[in-house]
Amino acid sequence: MSTGWAPLLAALGGLAGGLDVPAGDVDLAKTAVPEGGWSGRRVGEVLDVAAIERVVLLKALTSATGGHDLQAIRRMLDVAAAQPFLDGPAPRALLDAWPEGSVWEAVILTRDGTVFGFSADGERACLRGPDGRSGCFAPPPATD
Repeated sequence: MSTGWAPLLAALGGLAGGLDVPAGDVDLAKTAVPEGGWSGRRVGEVLDVAAIERVVLLKALTSATGGHDLQAIRRMLDVAAAQPFLDGPAPRALLDAWPEGSVWEAVILTRDGTVFGFSADGERACLRGPDGRSGCFAPPPATD
């Protein structure tokens, strides 16, 4: 074999063996989804609203300002803290990037570094954790 192929084969071997992902990176898109999600747990047991460091708004199909949308997401999570998650994990479509039916999409960062994906439509709000678990809850009624 020509020595000209050695660097290419070494690079391909590294790809075949897997990539070293930096410790702080989080995969909210392709993590394996464990069966059952967060059924039986309350929203506040999974995500403590007081521990939210930052909400990154990715999508908002509303006529409100971004600030109002961010407040609405925080309020939704705060009011729903005592609610149990609905049975079963979140439907995959609602947590896909830019699902047609979602009103809000956000990434939520907590003080301890945990990252959650958030999506909501008029009937349910869903969270996905970095371990692939997910769950939905009924969003509280909107306030004026």
